[in-house]
Order: sequence, then C-alpha cells, then structure tokens
Amino acid sequence: MKGISPIVYLFFAVVSLWGCSNDTHQITRIPPLPSDDATKRIRVGIDYLTNVIRRAPRSAVNYHKRAELYVALRDYDRALEDIEQALDISPSNGLFLLTHARILRQLKKYDEALASARRAEVLQQDTPELYVLLGDLTQQKRQFRQARLYLAKALQMAPYDGEAYFYTGLLDARQGDTLSGIALMQRALDLKPRFLPAYVELTSIHTRLREYDQARDISKVGLKYFPKESELYFVQGMMFFNQKRLDSALISYRKAILFDSTNYVADFYAGMVYLKWNNITQAIKSFQKVERYNPQYPQIHFLLGTAYDRIGNLDDSIEQYTLASEQDPADWRSRGRLYRAQQRKIYLETYGILPLSAPQAVAEAEDETNAPEKALDPSRVQIDALKPNLQLKTKSDTSRNFKIKP
Repeated sequence: MKGISPIVYLFFAVVSLWGCSNDTHQITRIPPLPSDDATKRIRVGIDYLTNVIRRAPRSAVNYHKRAELYVALRDYDRALEDIEQALDISPSNGLFLLTHARILRQLKKYDEALASARRAEVLQQDTPELYVLLGDLTQQKRQFRQARLYLAKALQMAPYDGEAYFYTGLLDARQGDTLSGIALMQRALDLKPRFLPAYVELTSIHTRLREYDQARDISKVGLKYFPKESELYFVQGMMFFNQKRLDSALISYRKAILFDSTNYVADFYAGMVYLKWNNITQAIKSFQKVERYNPQYPQIHFLLGTAYDRIGNLDDSIEQYTLASEQDPADWRSRGRLYRAQQRKIYLETYGILPLSAPQAVAEAEDETNAPEKALDPSRVQIDALKPNLQLKTKSDTSRNFKIKP
C-alpha cells in the first residue's frame, strides 16, 4: 500500500495495547493484524472500529479514526461520512475540522474545504499541516498573497516540511517564476521522496517546457514509488503525446485507465490517438465514456461527431455537432461541420449514396487530433479544467517562464 500515513501505524499500535489490557471488557478480541499487506492491516482496523462504533455510537473519536483509515484507502466518500458524523457529535473539534478539510479537498470541494480549514484555524489548530492545507486552498482561489503567508508560516514552524516546499513551488510557478517553482518542488522530493503530487507536477512542467529528458527521468522515479498510480501514467502519456510517440502514449493512457477507470481525460486522449489512426470503433468507445462522465468536457461533442461522421453515421454526427454548437456558440468549426453533415444527409436521402468528402474536410481531419500543450496540474485532481485546443500550429516556446493556471 502506497503513501500510508504514520497515523495509521500509530493507530494500530495504540489499539493493540488497549485491546490487550481490556480483553475482559470487550465482546470481541482484536484480531491478529497481517504483517505483509498494509491494505489488509487497514481493513482489519476498519472492521475493528466498526464493531466498537456499534457498541458506542456516540464516540466521535472512533468515527475520526475510521475516517483516517478510509483516507489511507482513498475511499473519500466513506471517510467524509465518518468525519461528518464525528463533527455532528463534536462540532468544535479543530482536529476533526482539519481532517474534514483534507477529505473535501480530495473530493474537489474546494470552497467547503477552505471553510472547514479556516474554522480549524479559528479554533487554534495551530499545526504546519493546517497552514500547508490553507496555503494550497487559498492559491486555488487565486488568493496568492494569503497563500504565501500561510506557506511561510508552515515553513517557519517546520523548516523541513516537504509539502510546504512543494506548494510554495507550485505558487511560484503559477505566478510565472518557473525556475524557482521547479527548484522548490525538487527540494520537496529531497525531503519527502514519496510525495506523489511533486512527481506529477514536475513531469507536467518539464513536458510543457519540452524538456523531455527531465520529464522522463522524474516520471521513472515516480513510477518506481507508485507503480499503480493513474495520474503518473497520464502525465507520462502526455509527454509521449507531445513528442508524437503515439504508440507509447496510448500504452500510458491505457495503464492510467486500468488503474483508475474514472480517469476519463486519459480516455479522451486515447480516443484522439485512435481517431488519428482511423480506428473509429475504439475512438467512439473512448469518447462515449468521456461524454458519460463529463458531457461538458471541451471538444468532446465535436470529436464524437467527427468520429460518427467518418463512418457515415450522419444522424449521430448531426446530434453531436449540434451539442457542440450549443456548448460553444462561437465554435465556427462545429457549425460548419453541422451544416456539411446536414447537406450530406440531404444528398444521401435524395440520391441514395454519400457524396465524396471535400478536400477541405480531408485537410481538417489531419489537424483535429493534434495535442494541446497545457501545464497540467493533476495533483489538484482538476483535470476538468483542461481545455484542449486541437490545432497546434504554433512556434516552439523556448521560454521557461510561464504561468500554471489553477
């Protein structure tokens, strides 16, 4: 199990000692904890706490402990249920509010997370972890000055806190100081080698700067620590995609999807590769999955309409082009494709055959699967914010100073 918090192991040690001294007062004994599998250890702890909660349902501490274990398993929905139950019982507990904010951040509920974190601050939950969290959440809200103050306070309290260096570096990069951002993120990895967001962010930044050797090296190290991490495979895929190594990119996207079936952005780019290769069946499957997860994802209706258009499915292509035009009324390409598909349908109904594709349509097909070049930030899990621009006829960007938009 990757990235297990020290609090998890501390919990098991405390529970074991407590159980040994209170066997006569408990209905069940603490089961033996497997030593070879961290996931099994956590699940045993969850089962034990579940039994304890049944006997003492008004103990807020037990709900909090179980929420922490669910966080270790990345089961954030259940963790949220438990921590909110703990807060119902003890609403003024600063530690519970901090955990609540951490969980909400993982669920991308940033406004609610910031509100809980600030309540914890008011209740004097004075810890570096809180100030790092506040530094992250306030920069998400583009409150950069406040974020810097929080992160400076965290570093003052804990000068060797790797996460504080990372989020300070992220803040510098977002404000245009890419060199400082990279240096601080690398410092974060020196202090905390098993910190996933740093590997993801650094791979993305070096890819954006076309520094592919550095991006590859960081990605390799990250995958040694996190061999089943979807985000790392996704940014690795983007690195290959930007290098036009589509075979390698598709392998990375497939692995990203394998380890996280909800990573629909990986499906989007896999669909672009399939469309480039004229594998329309697979392209449609990938784009349909993206549409199910996020029907407002940029360009998804346009590309799905293009795929249907390629196989002569005019009804579905007209429907998708219509949705694309409604989603972005300024999208002249979607309106043009919609008109052309409607004319082809009229021709088909009149003459019984499809007309040959116009030279312009053939030329457009060469451009519609080009990759956007964005500074990705998957560590924030805001993959929804990617806005692909499917035409990349730009000059090479040799500047190292660019801004990462949250």
